[in-house]
Amino acid sequence: MAIRSVIAELGGITAVAKGLRHRNVTTVQGWWDREVIPARRQREVLALAARLGKDITADQVIPAAEAE
Repeated sequence: MAIRSVIAELGGITAVAKGLRHRNVTTVQGWWDREVIPARRQREVLALAARLGKDITADQVIPAAEAE
């Protein structure tokens, strides 16, 4: 699942920002645009998914290492 799909599954950019108690939705908008959730925020996103009862796993939030 792409990061945009994860954010959409959690209710969208604004809902994720509110759920994570970010002051600005632009933080999550940046994740959407870059299609990556920063490592320091990944646990928060997984915890939000659990609170919302969504079936989102770490594999969906943490990018896979690219093969060399």
